[in-house]
Amino acid sequence: RRGMPAHWLDAGELALLAERYGDARGARLQLDRLRRHLDEGEWITDPAVLVVRDRLGADVALRERDYLNRQGYCTTARLHSDNARAAYIAKLRATVRQYAKNLKALGELANVSVDCPTPHLENDDLSLAQAGLEVRFDFDRKGAVGLNDGEASGGQQVMKSLILLIGLLMDESRPGGFVFIDEPFAHLDVANIDRVGTFLRATRAQYLITTPVTHNANVFAPAQLTLVTRKKQPGTDWAPPIGVLQRAVD
Repeated sequence: RRGMPAHWLDAGELALLAERYGDARGARLQLDRLRRHLDEGEWITDPAVLVVRDRLGADVALRERDYLNRQGYCTTARLHSDNARAAYIAKLRATVRQYAKNLKALGELANVSVDCPTPHLENDDLSLAQAGLEVRFDFDRKGAVGLNDGEASGGQQVMKSLILLIGLLMDESRPGGFVFIDEPFAHLDVANIDRVGTFLRATRAQYLITTPVTHNANVFAPAQLTLVTRKKQPGTDWAPPIGVLQRAVD
């Protein structure tokens, strides 16, 4: 027993060996089977395989170190991404709140009740995927309508579009923005033309409006500067000069 490894004499280890081999005879039989397997089996005997083993072991160790380093970089990148995502969502909440505030302010100018509940925005994919902006307009206290144009008349559709568009351009430091509006008065009756024109003047936004020539001069009421263009006539080299009308500022 002298000189034997300590685990050879451990009672627990001996019990496991007895359970596995039964007795010394069973252990010797297993030893003989292993020796025959080694003697009769086909094995690589080229010493160069040891060099390959060492090289592969060194490659594995290098890749493990590289993996640990990259894992650290990934952890740092994940932290930066999470912080940037949280900051973006916070900015998104503030932007949505400001946009809702702008819509309500423009609605007051147009005598339209605008309701824009703040969507539920949390820092997880599910809530962001389900989030959406719902805006409802109440014209003349006749019941709220949503963004579906089929729920509103022609004049109401124009008012909705203008409120939604100009609201995007506003912030706390500027009461309006600059926007192109293509024929906002098309197919509107006189009352709605006046209503849209009054709203455009009240927004204090800058806009470029296109409109066909019409006998209803009210379509030009919101304009401070009007440019009148005409098509080139057959047989002429140039179109007629552009007419310019500038409204006198009080």
